[in-house]
Amino acid sequence: MRRSSCGTFSLVLATCLGPVAIALLAVSFATDYWIEFTVDRNRLGASLKTDATRARYTFTRNRGIFRECYYGNDTDLVFRNADGIVDSNCFHISYKFPETTNVDYSADFSTRIHLMRCHMAFFIMALVFFLISYVFGAVVCCWRRSKWAYCAGFCAYFSAFCTAAAIAFFHGAEYLERNKIRDEPQFYQAWDPSIKTATVRDYRWSYILGWVGMGVAALTATLYAVAGCYIGSERYEDKDYLEKRRGREYGYQAYDNRAFPMELAYPDPYAYPPPHRAGPYPGPPYYPGPYVYDMDTRRPLPAVGYGGEQGAPYWTWSG
Repeated sequence: MRRSSCGTFSLVLATCLGPVAIALLAVSFATDYWIEFTVDRNRLGASLKTDATRARYTFTRNRGIFRECYYGNDTDLVFRNADGIVDSNCFHISYKFPETTNVDYSADFSTRIHLMRCHMAFFIMALVFFLISYVFGAVVCCWRRSKWAYCAGFCAYFSAFCTAAAIAFFHGAEYLERNKIRDEPQFYQAWDPSIKTATVRDYRWSYILGWVGMGVAALTATLYAVAGCYIGSERYEDKDYLEKRRGREYGYQAYDNRAFPMELAYPDPYAYPPPHRAGPYPGPPYYPGPYVYDMDTRRPLPAVGYGGEQGAPYWTWSG
């Protein structure tokens, strides 16, 4: 089969970018540096620094999808008698509604939790679909069929879409948390004014890796689609090439069934020595001539066949 250099290059590049995209998305999903809250404690009053109920929001911290972590030597007040501590300096981020029934939470509070759940779910879908895309890409490398390349491209595109949707849900939850919700002291609108002015919020490298992973996934999908186009055109070019060469190589298309006796096309099986002593046995029709490799069925076929109707071309292609 004739192979296009552009199709091969696109397929190889997409296969190399696949592990890169998976690593970027996985690291972004698992790490705790989506948002960093930097607090200048020198601008806080002494009462806020020692208030146990609000001390958690007066320290510099990093937040990810699953945890909010405090990496400092002076954070003992934060973890004193606290619940939900993970790895000695992190708090687990809950995706459940509070079990207390004496508080009437606002609709924005409920919407935020649903958006956070969608953020996590779509990120998981992005990872799963890109893994499926990489498997399809490996199949393309082995069998070089355009349909598998298109399947790999579709899954990679869907993975990029899920990543973008997950980040959009993340921003929606963050907007409600910062501008709408006042139900609990952890939200920005419930902070003391001095805490607001002393806190600077930035997006960190986990968030950036999510965007980069989305871009690499989209690029990988495009390369798979391009490779599928070239692989499909290779098959049509091969068929056209063989169609043009068959008459030039054999030159038998002007002959018909009357030009060649049927007894030579289908010789008597008893005219050949048997393969064993039990006696002769009828075998399959005798097909003279070379063989070609059929690209659709993936098996060798005789390069020439025989017409069955009177007057039909005797030498015809079997494919």
